Amino acid sequence: MKLGGQVEFEARIGSVPELVNEMCGHKLVRFVIASIDKYIKNNRYSQRTRWYTVNALGDTAETILKSDMRISDTVRICGRWIIDENRGVLGKNDYRYEILAEDVSMVKDSYARSYEVA
Repeated sequence: MKLGGQVEFEARIGSVPELVNEMCGHKLVRFVIASIDKYIKNNRYSQRTRWYTVNALGDTAETILKSDMRISDTVRICGRWIIDENRGVLGKNDYRYEILAEDVSMVKDSYARSYEVA
């Protein structure tokens, strides 16, 4: 496992942020985000959804736990890649990408909570 470069995402939350581990006063919060890549291939518009696991530690984890983040809310995440490389059964390298969040903030989104009744 190694740390990659800086990354910034604006994506929707795919799972509720949950406290995974708390040791010696340090908290680890984990959740999943969905990012949509839009592109043109063979003169046709296409899109692909990519799912990433986000890990947050320390103050960032505290902020996430105190916030009211829900599934389908849009968030902006700044952090670093965590790249895990495994050798597959057929000898091919498999890569798993996660994000170590350094800053997570909510994005104003007119559609995210339109289902609520005041």
